[in-house]
Amino acid sequence: MQVSSPDHQWTAFRKIYDEQDTLMVVSHKDPNVNRQYAGIAKYYFTESSKLLLIRSGSAELINVHSGTVRHWSQMAKAAYLKSKNLLVILQKREDAEKDLEVWSEDRLLKRYENVDQFFIKNDQLFFTRLKEGHTTLHDGQQTDKLILTTDQKIVDLTWTDNGETAWVEEQKDGRRDMVYIDQNGQVFRIKDDIKQDFRSASIMPIPNSLCFFVTLSLKSEASKGSSDPDIWNTVNRKLEKKFHNGSESLSLIWNPVRRVSKIITEEPSTTAVSIGHENYFITFDPSLNQDYVKYYPEIDFYRYDSRNLSREFIGAGGSKVIYGKTGRYFLSDFNGLWILFDVETLAVKKLGIESSNEGFFSSDGQSIMFTSKEGLMRYRINDGQTERIRLLEGYVPTILNAAQKRQSSGDASQNIYDPEQRLLLKMYDHSEDRTAVISYFNHQIKILVKPTRQRIESIVQKDGDLISYVAEDYSVPPYLNVISGKKLKTVFKSNGDDRLLPSIHSERISYTNAEGVRLTGILYFPVGYKAAAKYPMIVSIYQRQSKYGNEYLRDGFFERTEGLNIRSYLERSYFVFLPDIVYGKSGTGFSALDCVNRGLDALTGFSAIDFGRIGLIGHSHGGYEVNFIATHSKRFAAYASGAGNSDLVRSYFSFNYNFLKPFYWQFEDGQYEMPQSFEDNKALYIRNSPVYNVSGINAPILLWAGMLDKNIAWDQVMEFYVGLKRNKKEGVALFYPDEGHGFLKRKNRLDIAGKISDWFDHYLKDADIEEWMDQK
Repeated sequence: MQVSSPDHQWTAFRKIYDEQDTLMVVSHKDPNVNRQYAGIAKYYFTESSKLLLIRSGSAELINVHSGTVRHWSQMAKAAYLKSKNLLVILQKREDAEKDLEVWSEDRLLKRYENVDQFFIKNDQLFFTRLKEGHTTLHDGQQTDKLILTTDQKIVDLTWTDNGETAWVEEQKDGRRDMVYIDQNGQVFRIKDDIKQDFRSASIMPIPNSLCFFVTLSLKSEASKGSSDPDIWNTVNRKLEKKFHNGSESLSLIWNPVRRVSKIITEEPSTTAVSIGHENYFITFDPSLNQDYVKYYPEIDFYRYDSRNLSREFIGAGGSKVIYGKTGRYFLSDFNGLWILFDVETLAVKKLGIESSNEGFFSSDGQSIMFTSKEGLMRYRINDGQTERIRLLEGYVPTILNAAQKRQSSGDASQNIYDPEQRLLLKMYDHSEDRTAVISYFNHQIKILVKPTRQRIESIVQKDGDLISYVAEDYSVPPYLNVISGKKLKTVFKSNGDDRLLPSIHSERISYTNAEGVRLTGILYFPVGYKAAAKYPMIVSIYQRQSKYGNEYLRDGFFERTEGLNIRSYLERSYFVFLPDIVYGKSGTGFSALDCVNRGLDALTGFSAIDFGRIGLIGHSHGGYEVNFIATHSKRFAAYASGAGNSDLVRSYFSFNYNFLKPFYWQFEDGQYEMPQSFEDNKALYIRNSPVYNVSGINAPILLWAGMLDKNIAWDQVMEFYVGLKRNKKEGVALFYPDEGHGFLKRKNRLDIAGKISDWFDHYLKDADIEEWMDQK
């Protein structure tokens, strides 16, 4: 994300390459003036707009106007204390000790000797020293004030908002402890009151109280020896625990001064969430209703009353928990709709608003703002009325300046918007792939970025004001726009030496599937395209891909389908087509076949496409689709399929070692969107399984898989290869022993891209057969 200097003269951002990045600093006055820096871990602009660069082992403070530099070497760690405009440097000495230096922009202010490490918490500086087996914690703001002495290692600390009390996390012999230090400097250790080993802890103050809401992530039990049998019981609702011993926790209320603790969750599998109420907490067992038919099970919510330790059922919801500032209400999703829960009255209200829409409580606690396909919806909590706010017709908003703060337990998030501040909104029209940026306040809409087909990303705002953003298109390299003096100005354009861009062209192709769903395909034309010529075409498939039609086509490892760089094929005189695919009642495979056929039908008017020389490629889910289409189509001259399923029945009844769940949820509630379960329609799953129709393939197919794949079992690809061999079909399978689902190693990524290119060049362009393709 880009950062602008306080004087609005410079913007800094990272340029990302395939295997490295460079920090760019550009001038707002003259875009031709820029600076480039390599190896930067962190960077900041100071109050006077100097640039602080932090590298591994060194730091620099640069005046970007004059070029003068202050340099620190032999450095262990550095940080910037923004609220006080201070540079903090932990400097190594020749005797292996370290000194902590605190600098203003022009001079050294303080030096603390023999420092082990430092922390910056709530804009305050703290550091530790080691001496004779003890660790001392000091306040760096109050001239070396001693806070704590301990025989344990200080891992981290949290300083409360008012700056009067602190939590310190300690560790010794692999065991953690949490220390509370009150405003008088008195020390309280949580293990003095709670005899429980834990890996980590999260702390939240309880309003109007001296107590804290504490969640301890418990230490796992030791794994069974390898000679013990691994017992899988069908009533087990926590199968994930077999692989990482689960993430069980213990939640409690602790009053460190009175030395009193109240355990909220008696069972380690129960989760507790604080939504900011002084008496009530939400508890639930996330595995209670887990049957793995859905990725996230239904949740039974209970209200825990800390005054009398009672528990009452509130209602059923889903995995999402969103709350505001008052501590009284929270939202959860259930069957695709939002439900509002009142922890004081135990009232439950179905709002009739889709839970795919984001929800934000107002900071005054009066309303909830939802995004929607029609604009915004403001729900008034007191009277239950919903106000619909129309914005741009057909555009779905995303609120850019709302605050989201996630708890460590329970997938709970505090979502807040300020009703007294204008909302900054990114608007997106899915059907037309158009983006705009607007502001909204008091029923007034201001368009800041007009609707455009260009991709708008990396939006930076401050208090609802648009600061900068990055735009691009398929033939327009990313460029940086900043707001300078209330005017929009382009200060940087990447890939300025890309001379091929005027030769790259695409068109959006509209069509509908058999069920009448409107779809779009992206057709890229070959470089040097001539209407009278004939060109082969690559069709790359997955699901909906039209939203990627405005991504800049660059060289390198830029692939929507593994092994296929679109630009390289356009340069080699191919068309490339990306059709949208959606699923319906006929099942995943037949739906994909229908969408691809109808997409191809919509291209019949393009006489330059050689419809006798079309190749089909897909990876992962797209690989499954290729496998299926290959067994039912005669429209393609060659296929390439990576990491694709072959047998849906076997996959349905498999255990997925990536998600650590039985895989049937993916078919009934996930990506495959099968309309029925296997039990309800066995024939549907068999008909949509490529391997049962492998004899129908009539064109050569290239298969590949990583043998470390834990998502789609690599032997699904082997199974399809065996089917090809048994039916004497033409094909080659590539198995990479050191790769998983998506390839990570450069040599393997280059290898598979090269082999896919060889494959299509031979079968679609009559190139010579490569040796690897002809190995017997």
